[in-house]
Amino acid sequence: MAHVVHSFADAAGAAHACADRVAHLLKEQIALRDVAHIGLAGGNTPRAMYAVLATLPGIDWSRIHFWWGDERCVPESDKNSNERMARETLLSRLPVSTWTAHPVPTKLPPPACAAAYEAELRKHCELHPASGMPIIDVLLLGIGDDGHTLSLFPGSPTLLEKSKAVASTTAPPTSPVKDRITLTIPAARAARYRIFLAVGADKKPLVRGCLAQPAADQPSAMVGDAEWFLDSAAAP
Repeated sequence: MAHVVHSFADAAGAAHACADRVAHLLKEQIALRDVAHIGLAGGNTPRAMYAVLATLPGIDWSRIHFWWGDERCVPESDKNSNERMARETLLSRLPVSTWTAHPVPTKLPPPACAAAYEAELRKHCELHPASGMPIIDVLLLGIGDDGHTLSLFPGSPTLLEKSKAVASTTAPPTSPVKDRITLTIPAARAARYRIFLAVGADKKPLVRGCLAQPAADQPSAMVGDAEWFLDSAAAP
């Protein structure tokens, strides 16, 4: 897989196109394997895309497993919960309630939480033949102002993790929630499709860093080649 970049006039265009692509890939995976696994991104940028995705026809939601690429260690009712955001913008709007969601068990202490989530992934997902990592079919990703993706932050020891698919980690001091659970670099690289959605001029240098040869030294560049949906302001 090589980087593929799609640029649109505005954020709404990028969100709609990204939702269309995700829908296509989910249908494709269901046709091939009778099931699809999607890793949801948190933060604010995916909200519009999720709202569009929930309205698209022809997706057999009963055959889709929902996972979270990362989560803040807060109750599901907390405003900072990625699970809450996804339920409000996507899951609660789906036409059926037979889809299968796997929220991160944040009531557990962070290390136990990460271990339990990895066990759940390995129970349901195919394993990559080379790395042994659980395979998420479509992994949705964002990119932070510091170049982080998932909860993989610059300088974090978690970036060096080789054997775990899920790890507990700590966000920088400026973050409102320090304790995090995240997919690791090897787990992200095992995904069949990695899709970034990024908008805004502040993302332009970070996107450029990911696409550069060689790539910039930032976590978002470490997860491997991806498909990019950008507005014109974020496009390099």
